[in-house]
Amino acid sequence: MIKHYLKTALRFLKQNKVFAGINALGLSIALAASFIILLFVINELSYDHCHKNSKRVFRVLNYYEDFKKTMSGTPYILAKALKEEFPEIEKAIRVRPMRGFKLKLKDEMINVPNAMATDSDIFDIFTLPLIMGSSHQNLLEDQNSIVLSRDLASKLFPGQNPVGKEIVGLANNQEHNFIVKGVFENIPKNSTLRAQCFLNSRWTIDPINKAFGINNADKSWTHDFWFTYVLLLKDTNAKMLENLFRAFEIKNISEKPHNHYSLQNLRDVYLGSDDVANTGISGNMSNVRLFSAIAFLIVLVAAFNYIILSTAVSSVRAKEIGIRKTYGAGNDSIKNQLLSESILLALFVLPVSMLMMWLCLPYAGKLFQTQLIIIKSNIIIYVSVYLALTIIIGIASGIYTSGYLSGLKVIDILKNTTQSGKRKLILRSSLIVIQLVIFCSFVASTLIIRSQYQYALKKDPGYYNSDILLIDLGRDFKGYSSYINNIKSNPNVIMAAGVMDGLPMLGSMSFMYPSFQDKTVQVNVEGFDVDYNFIKTMGITLLKGRDFSEEFGSDLTKSAILNETAVKRLGITDPVGKQIADKTIIGVVRDFNLHSIHSDIPPLEIAMTDKYINQVVVHYKPGTLKSILPMLETEWKKVAPERPFNYSTIEEVIKDLYSSEKNLTVIVSIFALFTLIIASFGLFGLTLFVARSRTKEIGIKKVFGSPEQSIIYSFLRGNFILVTLAALISVPVTLHFMLNWLKNFSYKVSINWWVFALAFIVAEVVVLLTIFVHSYKASRINPVDALRYE
Repeated sequence: MIKHYLKTALRFLKQNKVFAGINALGLSIALAASFIILLFVINELSYDHCHKNSKRVFRVLNYYEDFKKTMSGTPYILAKALKEEFPEIEKAIRVRPMRGFKLKLKDEMINVPNAMATDSDIFDIFTLPLIMGSSHQNLLEDQNSIVLSRDLASKLFPGQNPVGKEIVGLANNQEHNFIVKGVFENIPKNSTLRAQCFLNSRWTIDPINKAFGINNADKSWTHDFWFTYVLLLKDTNAKMLENLFRAFEIKNISEKPHNHYSLQNLRDVYLGSDDVANTGISGNMSNVRLFSAIAFLIVLVAAFNYIILSTAVSSVRAKEIGIRKTYGAGNDSIKNQLLSESILLALFVLPVSMLMMWLCLPYAGKLFQTQLIIIKSNIIIYVSVYLALTIIIGIASGIYTSGYLSGLKVIDILKNTTQSGKRKLILRSSLIVIQLVIFCSFVASTLIIRSQYQYALKKDPGYYNSDILLIDLGRDFKGYSSYINNIKSNPNVIMAAGVMDGLPMLGSMSFMYPSFQDKTVQVNVEGFDVDYNFIKTMGITLLKGRDFSEEFGSDLTKSAILNETAVKRLGITDPVGKQIADKTIIGVVRDFNLHSIHSDIPPLEIAMTDKYINQVVVHYKPGTLKSILPMLETEWKKVAPERPFNYSTIEEVIKDLYSSEKNLTVIVSIFALFTLIIASFGLFGLTLFVARSRTKEIGIKKVFGSPEQSIIYSFLRGNFILVTLAALISVPVTLHFMLNWLKNFSYKVSINWWVFALAFIVAEVVVLLTIFVHSYKASRINPVDALRYE
């Protein structure tokens, strides 16, 4: 039976090459675009599913009551305390990156960017298979133990078994001998745990002790610099366990703890951490939903194309079906055969679509701001989803036509009543309108997103957004004072200063201060640490008081400058000279965008620092960047020859800050183009079939003196109305989605009428040109040939 359906379907597709070809083009483009999107979606949704215990693994989160923020950082002691307190916790570990860790390869120290200090149980919690080494247990028990990934082991010990061998490493700026205790399989790409090697967790205690002038970081409950992961026993209810944490906090922190711990399942870490600060590797669920919706719309347009063209050729099929029914064919048999045609066509284009997807992956990866790769553990999912989508689009494309044609009565076919086409015309017109609504919405959305992107780049942030260079110092930079004094002497350097994190600031740190009007009200104030001359270097406007000055020795530790918002929120009148905590307010600056325009300007306290200078900001004379760069690098090599000279202009930083908006503009534009191409294929084919069906009518009109322009106009008029209707419907659709999208920004553009007008014009021009090609050809047919046409 199936063999018969396939043979019949193949015969029909061969006989109707135009129909098959146009649909094949539309389907291949739609499937290729959808496959790329689905690759991205599957990879995003599968994060951390590669770890067998992922359903039982939880990350401990830390909610700061004072700051109203959830953080991923927890104290070192927490893992051990949780394991001892709760029998439901099978294993618990702490994890912290080892910054600046290096290993010696031959005579050279090489950077190991993803070195993690942790505990031996990490191999069981994350189910990391060992390929060399005796056992998971106690692998990191000794402080000088190290476990390498397969790739790192191959690089350091090519062709050898490294277990038991010594290797020199640089940890906390000192050389130490490490013993290789094992080699683990490379961690899959779709894991939030990224590590090239693991070391004992005690290596991270000393840096925290030194940074904060303490000696008990391993026992402190207030220094939250470690990730904590726990493995729960099977059938443990995580929510019920969480409820027991309140008594645990009172017992270990204080009677009125300001920190509250909670559990986040490992599978939720990547896409469910939007409100978690310093979460590490994370994705965006909004992007997953957006791109899934785009894929659905493209597939929908392709399916509509099939239906539109199928209804156009239905008159030809009606005769065939009438004959088959006369010879006893049943409705189900005809329906199945028609469905098999659409499914077979979809399966035919599957290899072409896969090839197109493969060729486009490198370019798509740049747009999606991620590496689009085939992950081995997801191959079965890819194959299943791609095959299912292909069959679904085949069924969706053929289900209406098969139902309509199989239901025709033989008597109606013989009387030719099936060709009276109001129902078919309404259906075709409706589907064309939906296609054009999707296209117009894409075009208008692209223009709105682009307008918002341009606005973000050009908006005055309240500081210099050009002729500023940011030089990365890194941690523990020793020659800062010498370097900044040397570069300031250059005549092309207007001013230079140090800062913990340059503008626009990506991270954040906050303090809670009582309102000056009501001491019971706490105000969340962000902190911003700078060096002398930073405000002047960045062109931030000082409204009251003075800037930080070396003439006042107390400025380094006892002075603060507030922005306008902080003064308002704290309810301070005449702020200069007032005390805020242990600092004196010495000035007020005009509000400026501390972060991106996604967020409001926060209350801000600017303070001095001489310990945490991570960047140097250089304000240079316009047009002199190329001439000062060699000087800046030369001076750098004098004070830090072992460190790379890394810099970026503020224009580059701002563009990177809004790169997702730029890429979204390109992505939506490309998919708008795909939608238009697919819809145009359908309109081209529809016009071809309609022109053929109207051949006699056109011949009669020409015999009676109808001019070519009138015939062309008859084709264009109906489609002009359809495009106009689609453009009007697209306005509220676009407004709904774009107004919701713009809610992500505190500062935004208004939506102008011209974006909808331009979308209408583009759609109108493309559609009418497509229709014109065949209508012009049809209008020039010889009346004699037209009257003979069957």
